Amino acid sequence: MFSLKRQGDFRLQLTRTLTTPGRHPVELYLFTPHETTFSTRTLTEEQFFHSALVHRFRLLGLPTQDRASKRDTSFSLLSPHYEILHGAWFFQYQASLERLRQQYQSKPSAEPLARALRLSQNFAQRLRKAEPKGSNQSRYFRQLDIYFSWLAEQFLLESMVLEGYDDLDDELKLAVQEFLQQERRYRADRDYLGDFKGPPTRVWNRMSLYQRLLEYPVVLRQKIIELGAGTRKLVKAGSTMLIMSLFTYFLFNVRDASQKLSLALLVGIALIYAVRDLLRDDLIDTVTRWLRKGKPRWRLRLLMPYTHKLMAQQLVWLDYRKLSELSKAVREHSGKWATNEERQIVCYRSKLVLDKAALSQDEIQERLILDFEPLCALIQASHQQLFEWKEEEGQPPFVQAHAIEKQHDYNLLVVCRQPGEEAPIAQRWTLRLSTSGIVRCENKPVVWPESPPQRRWWWRA
Repeated sequence: MFSLKRQGDFRLQLTRTLTTPGRHPVELYLFTPHETTFSTRTLTEEQFFHSALVHRFRLLGLPTQDRASKRDTSFSLLSPHYEILHGAWFFQYQASLERLRQQYQSKPSAEPLARALRLSQNFAQRLRKAEPKGSNQSRYFRQLDIYFSWLAEQFLLESMVLEGYDDLDDELKLAVQEFLQQERRYRADRDYLGDFKGPPTRVWNRMSLYQRLLEYPVVLRQKIIELGAGTRKLVKAGSTMLIMSLFTYFLFNVRDASQKLSLALLVGIALIYAVRDLLRDDLIDTVTRWLRKGKPRWRLRLLMPYTHKLMAQQLVWLDYRKLSELSKAVREHSGKWATNEERQIVCYRSKLVLDKAALSQDEIQERLILDFEPLCALIQASHQQLFEWKEEEGQPPFVQAHAIEKQHDYNLLVVCRQPGEEAPIAQRWTLRLSTSGIVRCENKPVVWPESPPQRRWWWRA
């Protein structure tokens, strides 16, 4: 199952942890409303893949019960093993905090808060028990130590401002305050206070930069290979051969009929070349798309950071389809508010092949980030107003004007299947977008039909 998190005004992040080797297929369907002008002319499939969609994988380390038996600490203090190991530890801690934040449901409870405090204390003790001596490792340790202290403080402060925090146990609240005071004293002793000073926006941007630097050793490198280039070249060569053969046949027939080179013949030859140049690109694109229908468009090789060892391979499909081209199960979950059959639907499909050796030292976190800023840019600004008659005590009646903000409703459906399981898992969210970003995101229950049992070759029809 994917967990959803908002990132800023325009981005949504879907995350899950991969612990089982094998094939991990993911299908994502983004149903656009009938009001939008979304099409291949406004945003091509290649532009959507490279600008509005980010599919990344990073190392999380092993769970606590498996780490002691499977990790050899003899080389853990050497670069890049130190950065990979501690980065994996930290992002596993960060993923745990995100899961605890989702348990809050806008109201803090004692158990998630106590667990978050315990996780922060344990990670601080593990990180700070032995400071490295190397220059590169010391720089990474300082950035990780600062970002961890800030992240833990932000999580606890966010919990303190939620409604219902005052009703928690006094002992737990006192432990939270003691941890925060201890972190402030630690920053002063380590000379970290300069990184926490400045306007809020500047501090936030600085910590975001630290996060990107910390992610570098644990994010799997992607080598993108665009498929279909050979098919396009063959189609281009075949179309050129066909057009030139017809043109040569036409010239020979005209020469046999008349030995004179007339003006009409020259105009005819020019028109043939003009029609060829006009239709050639569209013809090549249409034939290439028809030949590669249903085939992947990109192949990605996921490489280990620093060592560039191959960890996994991924095949990616992305195209725009009509509602009638989708399966029955997908159409039933497209949303009842959508009535336009001609609208474009973004269909993204990924198949990750993960070897067992890739999970021997780490679990892998899968992140799927959607950037809705290009879609929000398609929403036209509205200048309409809604007028309301207001009557208040002690004041004369008056007319109040309300500005209307135009909004579009989208439907997001994600279908995934775990290795060894025949029944897929589906999740659905309804999104409301405006010119300023994501207005609302709600999770909707999905009753997905079970997959029929696969027929074997020895079964009789």
